[in-house]
Amino acid sequence: MNTLRDILAASLVMLTMSCSNDDYLNVIPMESIAIASIDLMQNQSPDECGIGDVLKDIIGFEDITECGLDISSKIYAFETPDGTIGLVARVENADDVTKQFVSMYSKGKCTSPEQHRGNTFVLIDNSWLAGYSDEALIVIGPITSMQRVATEQKMQKMFRRDDGNDVRESKMFMKLDSINAPISIVARMSALPEKLILPFTLGMPKEADLSQIILSVGMNHEDGMAVIHGKTFSFNRGIDIKLKENDKIFRNITDDMLDNLPSNSLCHMFMNAEGNELLKVMQQNRSTQVLLVGANTVVDMDNILRSVNGNIVFSFPNLDGDFYFKARLHKKDFLADVGYWKLSCPAGSKMIDAGKDTYVYINDDVKFCFSVSSDNIFISSLFHGSTDNDVRNTSYCALPEEVKSKVVGSKLAMLFNTDKIRNETFAGIMRSLSGGTTKIMYIKE
Repeated sequence: MNTLRDILAASLVMLTMSCSNDDYLNVIPMESIAIASIDLMQNQSPDECGIGDVLKDIIGFEDITECGLDISSKIYAFETPDGTIGLVARVENADDVTKQFVSMYSKGKCTSPEQHRGNTFVLIDNSWLAGYSDEALIVIGPITSMQRVATEQKMQKMFRRDDGNDVRESKMFMKLDSINAPISIVARMSALPEKLILPFTLGMPKEADLSQIILSVGMNHEDGMAVIHGKTFSFNRGIDIKLKENDKIFRNITDDMLDNLPSNSLCHMFMNAEGNELLKVMQQNRSTQVLLVGANTVVDMDNILRSVNGNIVFSFPNLDGDFYFKARLHKKDFLADVGYWKLSCPAGSKMIDAGKDTYVYINDDVKFCFSVSSDNIFISSLFHGSTDNDVRNTSYCALPEEVKSKVVGSKLAMLFNTDKIRNETFAGIMRSLSGGTTKIMYIKE
């Protein structure tokens, strides 16, 4: 009987300990519009997913195995509706965390740890505010010196969260928890930078707003690069049904036009569709509606899209609105309208011939070139006056075979080259999270 009691007691202790291991999650705001998790236990080492470098870049910890954090528990990042971005980790030994910060303070990398209301706070590199208790570490930033007091007050509320709202019971967190990958993200489109959301919202119905469209992704390492498998959905059943219906326009990508791409691109995007179906979906989407209206003041973009049937490739050298565009055509009747387009140019602009079936539209600092090849490929590019000459005069290359093999057969794919990111801090974090590789792939499920 005593043995049975001992077993039951031990089991109860283990259960209690396993539950308490998740108590650090209580600090994650219930209202988060984006949540990410990093599971170090799914990697051979912390450096395989780059979290060691991320913690070094943001917090300054040299060795995360000796920093007082429990790296066997997931590390989380979040964004709230007011734009607050934070990192959350489970504290294993608060004294060891303090030792790390004291060491950093002696090197001038942070302020001296100060206790307020039972929690300890440190300002790192005048940019990131870290606060920690015996259970959780929170890092929020970048912030200005004027924001420090308000940010600390916000953190204190997060540490004291006892309103009965558990983030683990939210739909966002439950979806995140269902993704089996070392790095997982669930985010409302309203949380993402405006310049990055268009590829993920192509099938968005017109009655939906960005907060109703959710992106869920899981990132693994395959063939020497980071590969992200993701999908969009909605918690609103009606919108979700329309999203899935619109996604049917995406067909399997073939190997057509993958051997001659701009080598300087920050991002390539690939898809395959029938033009009429693609146009219908784009006309539902508020963002692509605006793009179509703008393009139609210069050329009949609707008619050009109706002529598409096959692979479509976008290449973006930057996030300034410049792009290259190629699409397989099944007809080129729209070329008969070029004469009318020339006569209809807005005041101050012009369209000129630049070779057989090749034309250039110029308006102030905007230059739009388009042509149709003899084998029915529509080729175009748009550049602004501020665009560097090395971007305009780029060389071309084929997709690497390891990338091409993942693009072909998928519905929508993107390739990001992190070495083309101008913001070195952001580029460094992206390289760290992707395990040091300069290539990150996104594949739509």
